[in-house]
Amino acid sequence: MVASSISGSDENSKIRVREISIRHGSGNVVLVDQINTNEVLVDPVIWLAGQLSGRLPQDCRLELTHHPRGRKATSNQIPAEKGNFAATLRLKNGANDFAIKIVDANDQVLGQKEFLLFYKSSFREWSETVIIAFFLAIIIRSLVIQAFWIPTGSMEPTLFGEKSEPDGKGNFVLTRSGDRILVNKFAYVADLSLDGRIPFLPKISFSIPKRGDIIIFKYPDKDPLAKPRDFIKRVVGLPGDQIKIRQGIVYVNGVALVEDSYIKEPPLSDFETVVPLENLFVMGDNRNNSADSRYWGPMPLTNLKGQAVLLYWPLSRFGPIRSFPHPAVLSSHPETSQDK
Repeated sequence: MVASSISGSDENSKIRVREISIRHGSGNVVLVDQINTNEVLVDPVIWLAGQLSGRLPQDCRLELTHHPRGRKATSNQIPAEKGNFAATLRLKNGANDFAIKIVDANDQVLGQKEFLLFYKSSFREWSETVIIAFFLAIIIRSLVIQAFWIPTGSMEPTLFGEKSEPDGKGNFVLTRSGDRILVNKFAYVADLSLDGRIPFLPKISFSIPKRGDIIIFKYPDKDPLAKPRDFIKRVVGLPGDQIKIRQGIVYVNGVALVEDSYIKEPPLSDFETVVPLENLFVMGDNRNNSADSRYWGPMPLTNLKGQAVLLYWPLSRFGPIRSFPHPAVLSSHPETSQDK
């Protein structure tokens, strides 16, 4: 409830409006001169009372004007007996301007008091809370943290996808649901466009992923009309890196990677490429069951969405998702000396 400045009555009039008070809530009575400017009323109907400095002349009347902001003003005559008056105020959502006027037979205002009350219905307060929470959820989901579900086994054994087994009757039964993870979308970029919802706002890059990070990105589909899909893979090569796979060992710039702690099995096929600028080379930890940069090419940095940081479901596997940064460990494999 907020009060505006309270104007006095006409100094030349013989009678004035004074001592206006309102009662609201659980019987709280407060003078309009003492209204707390930070208070918002939650009762749509309140009681008002006041006094006049004398008896109201027979040719004069007392009027209450109510003007809700954005709506039409209304005026009603209120009775005054022995210098006292009372009325019931029905508030509208938002700001409510009130004025109590002494008006003569010629409709001239001889004196008045003005005050302002703010009211917010419980429905409006609830709906505003829901709307604010909705937009905060969108902002948090788009800029900070987002939950993802792992549908396939391309990142096993680090992350598990769904698993189905035959039931002996010609059908397949789901025996394991995919992992649920949280992704830090603020790790590398700040997508102010909110995943394209506000296309004219930019996507600001902070840094590029490190080798070994597990990232979420938009699949670089060559079909511009294809439905967007999110992929999760591990970063193996950065822009400009030379990638070679020979006899199940991955080499980056001639250095063999020690990956036994996180891959399911060594890759079976040989491969060689140089990572283009503004791109990453990514692979799944399930090297022989993963559609990754070996098949569809490098991953543009512009498609980057965030870093996988926490596995939160199932609870039995709850914990942080490790990046396993690639150490520069030289291998005794003959390929090493050729690539140096």
